[in-house]
Amino acid sequence: MAIKNENQPIEIISRRRFVKNAPDKIRFAAGLIKNKNLDQAMDALKFSNLAASKPLLLNLKQALSQAKDKDIPTENLSVKIIKVDEGPKLKRRRIIHQGRSTAILKRMAHVTIILTDDGKSKIKNQKSKIK
Repeated sequence: MAIKNENQPIEIISRRRFVKNAPDKIRFAAGLIKNKNLDQAMDALKFSNLAASKPLLLNLKQALSQAKDKDIPTENLSVKIIKVDEGPKLKRRRIIHQGRSTAILKRMAHVTIILTDDGKSKIKNQKSKIK
C-alpha cells in the first residue's frame, strides 16, 4: 500500500457483480444513498422496503470492511460515486396462448461504489508501525 499525502482524499472502491436484480430497480435504491455519509447511507438502506437495498447494503459493508483493513477512520467516509451497470440477461421462455411462447429476460446488474473522505482524515504512517 502506497503512503498518500495527508491532504489527498482517500478512495475505497467496492464492486459487486452479477446482482440478480434489475439495474433500473437498483438505480432507484441507489438514489437514496448518493452523496450521503456512510452511516446515514447504511441506515437508509436498512429501513428501506426495496428489494434492491439488500445487495447495496452488502456492498457498503464490504467497503466498510476494506476501510477497516487499511486502518482508515470510517467516521468521515461518504458515498462519492455509485454506478449501476447492466449485466448479462438470463433468457427464459413462457408458453402463452395457441402454443406460442414469449421471452422472459431476467436481468442482472454490476454495482460499483466509491467511498471518499475528501481529505478530512489523516492516515497513520505505515512505516511507524514496523518499529
